[in-house]
Amino acid sequence: MFYQITRALLLCAVAMPVSLFSMSASLLAITPKVDCAKANNTVEMKYCSQLSYQATDRQLNQVYRKVLATTQGTPRQLLVTGQQAWIKFRDNNCDFEVYQSRGGTGYEIFRNGCLEKLTKQRTQDLQDYLTSK
Repeated sequence: MFYQITRALLLCAVAMPVSLFSMSASLLAITPKVDCAKANNTVEMKYCSQLSYQATDRQLNQVYRKVLATTQGTPRQLLVTGQQAWIKFRDNNCDFEVYQSRGGTGYEIFRNGCLEKLTKQRTQDLQDYLTSK
């Protein structure tokens, strides 16, 4: 009996990734239609918080690339090293900030909010650098 259960679980473990991989690309490309201004359940709020953070991160990357394009030599290397350190700081700081909510339904929403807030601040800092140059 134990052998049969183990075998069945093993087959499921192998079959599931294979079946997911074989899905058509059009099915994988389906995007939910959510009005984030009216998100009223946890799934929608998680989805919208992720979209909002991703948009903010794209803005940061655009500004970062502009700053990178205006620097050379040691300042450029310092910028790259500083940005890498900042990303680690941001991620660790947000993990700390929302630690108490881990495992809860709002965890991802709170974490995305924290990531977005710090990313906006960093974007503004880099933008200020560009305008002062």
